[in-house]
Amino acid sequence: MLTPEKNEILCRTGAGAPMGQLMRRYWLPVCLGADLVAGGAPKRVRLLGEDLVAFRSPDGRVGLIDEACPHRGVSMALARNEECGLRCLYHGWVMNGEGSVVETPAEPEGSRMKERVSFKAYPVRESGVFVFAYMGPRGNEPPPLDFEFSDLPASHVIVMRSREECNWAQCIEGVLDSAHSNYLHSDGIKPKGGISITEDTDLKVAQFTRPSNDGAPRLEVEPRPYGFRYAALRRPIKNPDSNTYVRITLYVAPIYAIFPAPKGWASMQMFMPIDDGHTMFYYVFWKRDAPIDEETRERYLEQHGMRVGVDMDEQFRKVGNRDNNWLQDRESMMLGRSFSGIYGINTEDFAVQESMGAIVDRSREHLGASDLAVIHFRRTIIEAAERLARDGAPPVGLAQPVDCRKLASGEGMTPIGADWRSLFPEATG
Repeated sequence: MLTPEKNEILCRTGAGAPMGQLMRRYWLPVCLGADLVAGGAPKRVRLLGEDLVAFRSPDGRVGLIDEACPHRGVSMALARNEECGLRCLYHGWVMNGEGSVVETPAEPEGSRMKERVSFKAYPVRESGVFVFAYMGPRGNEPPPLDFEFSDLPASHVIVMRSREECNWAQCIEGVLDSAHSNYLHSDGIKPKGGISITEDTDLKVAQFTRPSNDGAPRLEVEPRPYGFRYAALRRPIKNPDSNTYVRITLYVAPIYAIFPAPKGWASMQMFMPIDDGHTMFYYVFWKRDAPIDEETRERYLEQHGMRVGVDMDEQFRKVGNRDNNWLQDRESMMLGRSFSGIYGINTEDFAVQESMGAIVDRSREHLGASDLAVIHFRRTIIEAAERLARDGAPPVGLAQPVDCRKLASGEGMTPIGADWRSLFPEATG
């Protein structure tokens, strides 16, 4: 459990809050590069409680500025996208991506008003298919953030995204909780002798198989410069007296998690705070050595319940929500066809996380051994926020160089008693 005071530190991401100050020291996902057309319409984005617009100028440069025009507050999402910046429709003021007012045509000739006006603009960079922004103090930008997928062409990468109607912390705590997959996700993750992925054509869901039916994994956590990694150790179905099944997951501060994927693939998730009660969830899959065909892309979106226009609207707000109990099918539960009655692994996660409320009261929890990684996450990020607020200490993940391209998870068998840290060289982080 957390005290109400600690829970406030964990959850509040506004500019004046300790966690908000911490978040602003990192590169954070804004949108996909494909969302921004050169010379096209600016895109509204809300990040850490701030209303902004992202745009790509006619020459291809990306900008991120305050949505409100500094003149009279008109939305710059309506602005003209011109070579010199965004031109407000109301009085023709032009704002560029560096935070400068370029033109104030309604003012008298010779006016120096534009020199006295500034507005919010954040540094941005593109990495792979994503646009990232730095929202902290100017001049303190951290090194560029790139993951393994950043070096791959877009043809090798799938990004699924959805808006979650709850705080960022209860979202990321889901991916750091290994034990829940044996229960909540038992429709889609089945115990079997080996590791594979198939498809249940009746339920129309992906069937991931794991070589264990152990619902009480033993967790071990190792602090790392980027955050921490943990191993979930389970008794396997085959040779349980001599082997241990290990799954390694990485927490990369502040909002990223890397975890095992089917052979030949890799995956990670991002949990970007929109504000304190809403989160933009990104699920990134990539294939290291081959492009992903369109049929596979469509199947992944369907199986995960993340199709725009079907499972969610254009703003990524889900059809299944609290008002309709996340479309839970109680009849399938009663007939024994489904444990959760909710279609899709991600949709199951959304349901339980949003069911806690916009911000869960962690002072009412009763944590156990299966919550070790969640406990370590809270301690890691809360202490980092407190240290930054108290003495300006470098945030976790930024105190020393980390090449996030080389970070990878892993899973497999190891002899009982062997050190899981040597399971896969690529999992050493």
